[in-house]
Amino acid sequence: MKKSKKIFLLAWLFLAFSPSLVFLQSLPIIPKPVSLETHDGAFIINKKTSVNISTNNKELINLYEFISSSIENVIGFKPLLSDNKTNTINFILDSGIQNDEGYKLSITKEKIIIVAKNGAGIFYGIQSLIQLFPLEKSDIITIPSISIEDYPRFKWRGTHLDVCRHFFPVEFVKKYIDILAAYKINTFHWHLTDDQGWRIEIKQYPKLTQIGSMRKETMGDGKPYGGYYTQEQIREVVEYAKRKYITIVPEIEMPGHALAALASYPEYSCTGGPFEVETTWGVFDDIFCAGKESTFEFLENILTEVIELFSGEIIHIGGDEAPKTRWQKCELCQYRMKKENLKDEHELQSYFVQRIEKFLNSKGKKIIGWDEILEGGLAPNAAVMSWRGTEGGIAAAKMKHYVVMSPGTYCYFDHYQGLSGEPKAIGGYTPLEKVYSYEPVPDDLNDEEAKYIWGAQANMWSEYYESTDHVEYMLLPRLCALSEVVWTPASLKNYDDFLKRMAVHYNILSKKGYNFRVPPPLIETGELIIDSNQKIELNSYVKSAKIYYTLDGSEPDTNSLKYSEPITVFSPTILKSKTIMSNGKSSPTSTVMISLIDKTINGLHYNYYEGDWDYLPKFWEMKPDKKGKTNNLSLTSIEHREDLFGIDLFGFINIENSGDYIFYLVSDDGSKLFIDNQLVVDNDGLHEKKEATGKIYLEKGKHPFKVFYFEKKGSQYLGVEYEGPGIKRKPIPANVLYFDN
Repeated sequence: MKKSKKIFLLAWLFLAFSPSLVFLQSLPIIPKPVSLETHDGAFIINKKTSVNISTNNKELINLYEFISSSIENVIGFKPLLSDNKTNTINFILDSGIQNDEGYKLSITKEKIIIVAKNGAGIFYGIQSLIQLFPLEKSDIITIPSISIEDYPRFKWRGTHLDVCRHFFPVEFVKKYIDILAAYKINTFHWHLTDDQGWRIEIKQYPKLTQIGSMRKETMGDGKPYGGYYTQEQIREVVEYAKRKYITIVPEIEMPGHALAALASYPEYSCTGGPFEVETTWGVFDDIFCAGKESTFEFLENILTEVIELFSGEIIHIGGDEAPKTRWQKCELCQYRMKKENLKDEHELQSYFVQRIEKFLNSKGKKIIGWDEILEGGLAPNAAVMSWRGTEGGIAAAKMKHYVVMSPGTYCYFDHYQGLSGEPKAIGGYTPLEKVYSYEPVPDDLNDEEAKYIWGAQANMWSEYYESTDHVEYMLLPRLCALSEVVWTPASLKNYDDFLKRMAVHYNILSKKGYNFRVPPPLIETGELIIDSNQKIELNSYVKSAKIYYTLDGSEPDTNSLKYSEPITVFSPTILKSKTIMSNGKSSPTSTVMISLIDKTINGLHYNYYEGDWDYLPKFWEMKPDKKGKTNNLSLTSIEHREDLFGIDLFGFINIENSGDYIFYLVSDDGSKLFIDNQLVVDNDGLHEKKEATGKIYLEKGKHPFKVFYFEKKGSQYLGVEYEGPGIKRKPIPANVLYFDN
């Protein structure tokens, strides 16, 4: 009887077989399979190994080419097709497999078998298999005997790319698709039109690319910028994605984000122009005119060409950030509202979207739009992409409309991945762990409503990404985390286990030549609070990488202190550390201020509230939902929900030297800082991460200190820095904050 054991119990005795053998405590497959068991023995791929396909069709032959090329990259030999019974890799199609994308992978000493309902499942089985291949060239590939049964949790496993703010060539789009496919992402949302550029050739309207694809400059740099894809190139990419089992969903923005189109054809606006392709980022008043029949004819003609290029069922029609300023003043729009008995401009947008949906439905297509399409009434068959938090998705699912969850705080990959040393991003902070923690099905939905959650998607907006390297850096490794969110059952997710598997995948990504963020040795908090007996541990999250650090404020490199054991510090210190891989690729420098405190006296009290505000409420008149103490001035030290909460922090700040002090209050959303019951900094209201400053004279000694903060929706942040006599600008350290006077 064959002995079978769960993966975490396996004592790896395969080391004697070959240096090319995978010998990890946890098999490095991402996303994590639904079921995985290990068995005694291993299968060895060598120059006598062949591939056996169950039926001689073109799809399976393409998959044979994929697996044989992957093997050739390691052992320098491409296995042949044969009907041998042993030493074979077998592809079997079985209609009994229930999930269209599911597969079974069996590896014994004699053969490898991948069974699936169709080519997609075979493809995903191959992806899991090749993640077990060695990274270096070898004469053989030794794979441990395992049994996998696997299938995705969600139908829509998506990633988006904005090619309008910055344009990326066809070869990079294909590379992007390769990365998605490696992690079983099956939907590529291609954002092709916006204010800053029209990127798809429409033969009936040539000025869309002659004019709309070019802008005179970008953010005042004085350099013309542009680019677009021909229809031939679009077809090429669509076919390439199809071979990787990825459906492309094109986005043609309407009624807003239309300036590139209106610069080309101003007659479809409310005012008639003239316009230019937008050169800055933001939201702009000029949108397609909803009062002109010619606007709908224009858009329907465009969409007719679009649907001939894309084989998928879904067309994304945008629908977000469409100001109603022009419609409010447009006689034709107002007449349309009166004629159609529409009570306001939101219902006019709903009318607009419903007309487009009706047209696309008549062509056999369905629409999806950003969650603003809910406003004024949702089109009958529309799906919703929920980006402004989860409320839009919840509302749509309760109305029995399908939903793709893409909330900014978890799924916007244009946010920063770290707190320091990162390339330019739009703002926010969405680290790897936060992406991994995302649960696409909101608690507000019952079991029946939850069925309308199609899945989730990462969005890659390109305002600040001028190079393809930058895009890859923002994508990886966060895509790996998202792949597990949308594929793996929630009950099997475990972040620590994911990090162990990622330790291998960083080397896989490096071997493939991708740019990615190497994780630093210390999870960045800005400040690390310890007591006098505590040592500091640094962790390498990359297999075979080394850690270097400094305690004198200098930048660490391979000549710095090499980490080998926990670090002891005896006074407040700036600790800088860096992970450096064997190929020299390094992480951002993790910079943290080490504060030695007495945790019984240093810190602030807090009151925590939940509610929906546009400005700071009168917390002192409210009953807090909970109270507590924190040793540092940071949101990360206080447990809170994602949105709709407020915090009142209070205690005392100790001032060493009398004099003028400047305080810097940075928050998203609103905040205020009081010292000695006097308002020092006002940063109130709804806004993204923003800094406000204030100046105050303070005598030596302790002073009452209070910070009010609230978060409505989206990203959240709170930070307080100061400078004064003998102090250069820095975050307020924990050792000057006191619970009591």
